[in-house]
Amino acid sequence: MGKIEKFLAKPVEVTIGGEKFMITPFTVEDLPAILKLGSDNKEEAAQATKEMIMKVMKQIDPEATEEQITQVSIEYLTDIMNAIAKVNNLPMDEARAKLIQELKKK
Repeated sequence: MGKIEKFLAKPVEVTIGGEKFMITPFTVEDLPAILKLGSDNKEEAAQATKEMIMKVMKQIDPEATEEQITQVSIEYLTDIMNAIAKVNNLPMDEARAKLIQELKKK
């Protein structure tokens, strides 16, 4: 085992929709999408958020298709985004939290 082993992403348990799952933190490979999350361009930020959600949902169910994942109910968005924030030690920024609340109202 090399010295880098301690820095490799390891699965973390999260709860989504009342069920427990193991998901792995994002890695350097995910950096382009992570950086777009904070974009002032709402479409770019939304696309990056979708990419992150797709990655997490594929970890939960590797056989899920993109079409199935895009049909996941918006009611689970808060749980999914909180899981992403927890696993990656990221703060849930106020703008994203507000967006989630607005989407849940619709």
